Amino acid sequence: MPVRSVVLLILSLCVGGLAALVLFHDSDLVLLNDQLNHPFALGVLACLLMAWAAVGLRRKWLRVLVMVLAGLGTCLALLGGSVSLMFGSVEQLGFVDGPAPYRIRVQQSAAGLGPDAMVWLSVRRDDGLLTREWHLGCFNDDDPGDGFDTVTWTGPHAVEIRVNDGRTFPVALDPASGRPKTTADVNC
Repeated sequence: MPVRSVVLLILSLCVGGLAALVLFHDSDLVLLNDQLNHPFALGVLACLLMAWAAVGLRRKWLRVLVMVLAGLGTCLALLGGSVSLMFGSVEQLGFVDGPAPYRIRVQQSAAGLGPDAMVWLSVRRDDGLLTREWHLGCFNDDDPGDGFDTVTWTGPHAVEIRVNDGRTFPVALDPASGRPKTTADVNC
């Protein structure tokens, strides 16, 4: 087997492993979640690298088999990615600044196929490349009273989330790490 094929095969396996890691493992590092959270694109890249590695194989039947498998893998990754984009798109609504180094990120997505919306809240602790983000709450407006209304900082390590019917959910943050001690999830 030529050296180029071996190197491309190893690179393909590494990229495929990274795609699986990103798909199945949630990390609180923003760098990994926001920048490398593209498992289907990484899967397509791994399949294309495998097909390129197969070009250098000497046995024709093995070359054809690997190229067919790489083509099927590419098609499956593209299909999975398009379905994920269609049903899993998230709209950024912005940030609520808090005491440094904290911010709350507000995101919205469709809840299933209906007109309902889900709002996702997460608290972010800014620290350059080591910026971390944790789940703070999720609100589904199936019931109009359960929809998200506002989030406010009530102290350096405390947040209050209000829903449309006036209920409030106080959430305390760990002073050392910034991780929420509890979360507020309504109909999620």
